[in-house]
Amino acid sequence: MYKASICEGCHKSCVIHIYKDKDDIDIYGNECEVGLEYGKFKSKEDKEIFTTIIRIKGSEKHKVLPVKSSQEIDRSLWIECSKALSRIYVGPPISLGDIICKNILNTGVDIISCRTIERDKRV
Repeated sequence: MYKASICEGCHKSCVIHIYKDKDDIDIYGNECEVGLEYGKFKSKEDKEIFTTIIRIKGSEKHKVLPVKSSQEIDRSLWIECSKALSRIYVGPPISLGDIICKNILNTGVDIISCRTIERDKRV
């Protein structure tokens, strides 16, 4: 497995490349020891913020809405989250940060809007 991550351990913000093969972990790109430790931490972590799009119904201008999880979700649940969200349609108006789906898959994590979409003006 390959994973790239920007190190948040110090002010240098190195791009760390993590190669993981069963028990063997190789970390490249770190410019200090803090980056090496950060890479080891990221290699064990299997949770990330989930991002996707959902469909909008009733808007001429926009067809999809970008959304993200309010907290990190285990990667093993991403496919099931995608399936659940594929059945959802939302209608405008939608504000940035609105909760689109509360407690997805009973994880305690909400799916929130990443964009504001106004209602279409009728002429």
